[in-house]
Amino acid sequence: MGTFKFSMKMLIRDYKKSLFYGLTLVFAVAVSFVFFNIINNNQLADQSIAVGGGTWQNVQTPFSSILSFLIICFCCFMIFFANNFFMTRKTTELAVMGMSGSGYINSTMYVLYQTFVLLALATPLGLLLGRLVIPCSNAYMYERLHISKDVNIIPQEAYIYSFLLVAIVLAMICVLTAGYLHRNDILVLLSQEKEMNFHGSSNKYKPLLYVAIYVFGIVMMFMNPHSPNAYIAPTLVGVIGVVGMIRYVLPDVIKHLKKGVFLTKRYRLISISNLSYSIQRSLLLFTLMTVSVTGMMAILAANQQNPREFVTSVIGYIVVVLLLVVSIVYKLIMEAVTRKTLFFNLWKIGYTRKELKKIVKQEVIMYYAILILIPLVYILFIAGRFIYYGDMTISFAVIFTSAYVIPVILSGFLTYFEYRNAVVKPIQGGK
Repeated sequence: MGTFKFSMKMLIRDYKKSLFYGLTLVFAVAVSFVFFNIINNNQLADQSIAVGGGTWQNVQTPFSSILSFLIICFCCFMIFFANNFFMTRKTTELAVMGMSGSGYINSTMYVLYQTFVLLALATPLGLLLGRLVIPCSNAYMYERLHISKDVNIIPQEAYIYSFLLVAIVLAMICVLTAGYLHRNDILVLLSQEKEMNFHGSSNKYKPLLYVAIYVFGIVMMFMNPHSPNAYIAPTLVGVIGVVGMIRYVLPDVIKHLKKGVFLTKRYRLISISNLSYSIQRSLLLFTLMTVSVTGMMAILAANQQNPREFVTSVIGYIVVVLLLVVSIVYKLIMEAVTRKTLFFNLWKIGYTRKELKKIVKQEVIMYYAILILIPLVYILFIAGRFIYYGDMTISFAVIFTSAYVIPVILSGFLTYFEYRNAVVKPIQGGK
């Protein structure tokens, strides 16, 4: 009981560390509930259920059901990702517990108690949010499909599968948490939040190779006959280039800038160093954003004449973008908390509060500009190809791109204000 009380006390005291994790859980449960409704909705059964045949080759699963299942899996992945980052923010507490004589079981239960409470709160809130969203999604889908039924009816299976999913997620989190604590000793836990060293490639040709791969992905779009599936391979090639550029090209570029034009820049030198670290830590999110946004563009363009698939794709696209944006904001704000000492030391050596705010602003602007630019290049080329062949209108491309760019920009403002409040607001005195 002592471990439980301590875990609850720390959960309440450091609520900001778990706030975005809890929001991710709520949103993921709500989204899963909505898509379980789509899969199990009896009003959509005529066209949504799998059509069986005599052999497995004759079985046809509707794309809307496949996409719904993939979105639910994506929600689970984002929960595990958020849980992993939540764990890295708890390493100092766990290390202190270990040095105080707390055993492996107590340390594991300390995290699991907090996770269980967050899930216990997030599940009903997520279901409530989903219950509010489902009538709207049903109304939109029924209108497009010319179905006259009550939009408030939700199949019982949607509730059952949602609770079952939460139970499976909780079980997986228990396994992942136990494994994480088993693999890392006290020294590793203490260094988790302080390690900020990322190195470029020692091979000078390697960065050029990844830039060439990124460009080659664009070239591949013009090498294949136009079709929605023709852009899968080029996008995957481009993603390989993106990963390589972030891991090897970016550190080298920043290193040269720090030794060159930014050496005497009071703001740029600090902001660009923080930027490099933040982007390196967001490599997976950048990759997922690039693959998801470009892939969803091809899916939406290919299903414009299929109301059910198109509506499911629209909902899926919005969900994917919002989940990724929320995760990025959560990650950046949690990392900002670990930089309090850095900004406090900058203030002690002569930086004013106004200058510290400028450093934060520059880092956030550059981070979100890169986040927008990397997928945007491929979006523009893919959209251009669809428009050229008459499979997409310019207005559709603008709406699709805006649905990606606008949430990212808004999240940038949120990140800036939270980042600033985390590292500058606690500093008392000065201008």
